[in-house]
Amino acid sequence: MNINVLLLTLLIVVKGQTFGQNATISDETLNAYNFGVYRGIIDPNKYSLELFAQHDRDVFRKTYQDYITLYNEQDEPISYHEWLVMNNYGIMPDTQESLFKDKNIARCIGCDDCDSCEDCESCESEENTDYKKLFLQVVKTGDILISGKSRGGLIGHAALMVSDYWVLEMRGGSRWKKGIKNNNRQLSKKDWYDKNKSEWTTVYRCPDKKAAERAALWADRNYFNPRGGQEKTIRITYKITADFECTNPSYSSKLVLQSYYFSTPGIIRDPSEYGEIIVPNAIPAYFLDPYKLRKIGKY
Repeated sequence: MNINVLLLTLLIVVKGQTFGQNATISDETLNAYNFGVYRGIIDPNKYSLELFAQHDRDVFRKTYQDYITLYNEQDEPISYHEWLVMNNYGIMPDTQESLFKDKNIARCIGCDDCDSCEDCESCESEENTDYKKLFLQVVKTGDILISGKSRGGLIGHAALMVSDYWVLEMRGGSRWKKGIKNNNRQLSKKDWYDKNKSEWTTVYRCPDKKAAERAALWADRNYFNPRGGQEKTIRITYKITADFECTNPSYSSKLVLQSYYFSTPGIIRDPSEYGEIIVPNAIPAYFLDPYKLRKIGKY
């Protein structure tokens, strides 16, 4: 079916609906949502139009405007739809769940993939669940942390466990467009969680323990201290560029993917296959068999 016909059909079905407290969904927002459905990125059963409209208004539009400032005046920036596709609409490709799903929901401790937990005896409400305690207990060396806390024109944020205790990241910041010097850091897993607790953090793990350990070691030696230890002797500038090979400048998801790519040949597909920029929530899609990441949980 022609995409314009499909979008028109979908718009006719839902046009004019109001959601929440007198909040009307605009044609532009409907168009963007239906395009995601058409591309197979959005599962309407897991990511409703109402929720997308909220994210479109509160997160996506502003983040897109930030991203296109990277373009020179003579270059035509990518469209909003293209940017949403590049970021996979903020949806994790393996679970088709949004990074920005409301954290104040029922959660199943026994089965983290549950969407409806009324009949599950192991469920607890968010207010009774100590997500921080669970996070601190579960994370291990080499684990990849993907948070919904967007920064730097991309949807989401990524970091790497370089030990069972320390997290390494490119943290970004308000001056990211021109580049932020000395932006790399290590912090405890407790501190990292506290800084990202407002949004879900999804933990992914490589099934090959040795590969995970090699990635953690590579990251520590190339992004913090070549000799190991607690003192930072490497200072990396935060900047989003299309150069995957260099470590300086860098950004959050590039750091994570580089660590696995350079420490274990053949573990991930060609980084250029998904575009020049690596978005955080796309990281799991890069890994090849038998190294495909396992989702450990959402905290």
